Amino acid sequence: MNRWSNAILKFTFAVLLCGGLLLGAPRAEAGYFSDLFSGVKQLSELPAEVNELKENYQVTLDKLGEAQATLETFQQQNLELIERNKELTATVTALTEAQQSREASGRKTRIMIIVAVALVAGYFILLRGLRFILRK
Repeated sequence: MNRWSNAILKFTFAVLLCGGLLLGAPRAEAGYFSDLFSGVKQLSELPAEVNELKENYQVTLDKLGEAQATLETFQQQNLELIERNKELTATVTALTEAQQSREASGRKTRIMIIVAVALVAGYFILLRGLRFILRK
């Protein structure tokens, strides 16, 4: 009897343990239908999302086109400014050379005037000195 009672207790314990495990597990049917309905709902929302993505893509393409046009305009303006800068540099160089030429010419003229005045003054001083010496 002891043997039979131990076997019955073990069997009962095994049945209760398995039953507890099975009863505690979530049911698949309830999740299946809710997942199915949420999947259908997501599928019905996909075309709207796809259209929104297409619109966003088109807006992005338009902005890209505008940015490229602006970039081309800036590049054209940059080339024009580079050309103007070259012209201005050439003009500044020419003006600087002209200024230096005028300054050199002015220096030569001043030196010639100073030399001429010195020669005339020297001539008169020399003549006065000779007259003074000859009188004595």
